[in-house]
Amino acid sequence: MKNITQKPFGTHKNKKVEHFTLTNKNSMEVSVTNFGGIITSVKFPKDGKHIETVLGFDTLEEYLSADYRKEYPYFGAIIGRNAGRIKNGKTTLNGETLQLTVNHNAAQLHGGFEGFDSKVWEVVSVKDEPIPSVTFQYVSADGEEGFPGEVTVQVTYSLNDENELRVDYHGTTNKPTILNLTQHAYFNLNTNSDNILNHLLQINGDRVSPLNPDYSPTGELLLVEGTHWDYRKPTPVHPDIDNAFPRQVSENETVGSLICNDSGIRMDVRTNHPVLHIYGGYYVPELHPKNRKSTGQNAGICFECQGFADALNYPQFQSTQLNPEQEYKHFTIFKFIEIA
Repeated sequence: MKNITQKPFGTHKNKKVEHFTLTNKNSMEVSVTNFGGIITSVKFPKDGKHIETVLGFDTLEEYLSADYRKEYPYFGAIIGRNAGRIKNGKTTLNGETLQLTVNHNAAQLHGGFEGFDSKVWEVVSVKDEPIPSVTFQYVSADGEEGFPGEVTVQVTYSLNDENELRVDYHGTTNKPTILNLTQHAYFNLNTNSDNILNHLLQINGDRVSPLNPDYSPTGELLLVEGTHWDYRKPTPVHPDIDNAFPRQVSENETVGSLICNDSGIRMDVRTNHPVLHIYGGYYVPELHPKNRKSTGQNAGICFECQGFADALNYPQFQSTQLNPEQEYKHFTIFKFIEIA
């Protein structure tokens, strides 16, 4: 296969971990692994060089290391069953109280103690044509981290010749449950290891979901005008941004953009998820991986396209409940553009 390569990445819990690199005609490269569905690398070709645009590591050992897991930032991982925090790990499903595991202060964060980000997924498809793609599958057992129902999830990564990295999500369940997936890549479009505070962020919407001091949503959707959440025009990234912006454009329109004049790269994002959650990496730990960008506070920014994190506790938010007769089908596209 000329447009996709596969190599061993190690083993975890006696399961083989593989590493795949997708390449398009422009020599753009996207690397992913079936451990956690992680995007390990996105290299954009510019001026005869390949610019690394995401935070991550080149070895499985680093993704498993105690230093990385101590203040675990979920670099590049698929998050599930639920992206974000559920206050006290408690919610109501079909009128019944559901108690989930609580793994982060007084909340469940990103699916619990061992979410989809730390599972070895099955590799179910590797395709070279018409565009390179790889599909991973994970079957989450009934009761895992407190969630009811056996859930089967597939995630497909593909890379076309328009420099679009596409993530397709599909899920089914045999019982009513919560399913709310996202991709947790941290983008840094700089040509060096600086933080992303020199990037410009644009969000095509005038509403934001503010947070309580414990990072749970207040349930409000406020106008961004006159606040530091107003990114309707390209604006420098606020260091502690960690907020949900409801999608107010069609799935064929850009919901958000990241612009780096240092490198001359722009990233536009499209999705059919109801929410674009932006996290500016305020709590990213300081790490110094070999041959990769060093990390630390604001070293990368996440464009987490997803549902509302604690939706079932807020009837005004679009529900994240999935029933047996339904299919979970969402996508996100990250398009990389040379601007200078």
